[in-house]
Amino acid sequence: MKSQNRAWIMFTALFLSWNTLPGSPFQYFADMIRQWFGLIVIRPFLPAAWQSILIYFMVALLLSGLLLAGRSGNRFYLAGFCSLATLVHHLVYCISTGRLYPVSPAIAIGLALALLFLIIKAKSPALWLTDAYVLSLAVWLIRDGVLPPVLSRLELEQSSLAGFLALSSDPLIANLDRTWHLPMIVWSIVPLALAIVPLILFARGRQKG
Repeated sequence: MKSQNRAWIMFTALFLSWNTLPGSPFQYFADMIRQWFGLIVIRPFLPAAWQSILIYFMVALLLSGLLLAGRSGNRFYLAGFCSLATLVHHLVYCISTGRLYPVSPAIAIGLALALLFLIIKAKSPALWLTDAYVLSLAVWLIRDGVLPPVLSRLELEQSSLAGFLALSSDPLIANLDRTWHLPMIVWSIVPLALAIVPLILFARGRQKG
């Protein structure tokens, strides 16, 4: 399968399974990246609107970088690196809180699968697993920056659709509402473009599988 087709299929699958157990390791990875970038840019002297924009751009840059890395000879190690980083971060969090979480086994399974695919040199499963981690960043951009203003504009915040999506109660896009007198729905174009353009430009040209 062409890499761009694989990317769009995985993007759709992640979007639909985001709040389920199979999607939880990838959701956790995206939330971890958002948290790390937040630690970098959230400063008292920087307005909240600019903090949000910077985090969105940093996530998009990482998304683009990982897609481009998928064209290199190190593409098979990307899933292992992402899953290992996720597991280490989660272990530190579990130790600090003194408890385990429902997502803990799924994160461990994600790392185990990545290592298994590397050991047995299963090319196609490794590529799909890599795309799951990488494209979780694009799904996060859509969920945090596009869906909240869309649901708000359609007055669906209390609908069954909103319950199914289970969006964040404090999305970064909310910080951009009325910035430069522009409503939140207009600002949603920024994270939408940052999620879609890297997929259009960089998802192709990687290894088929």
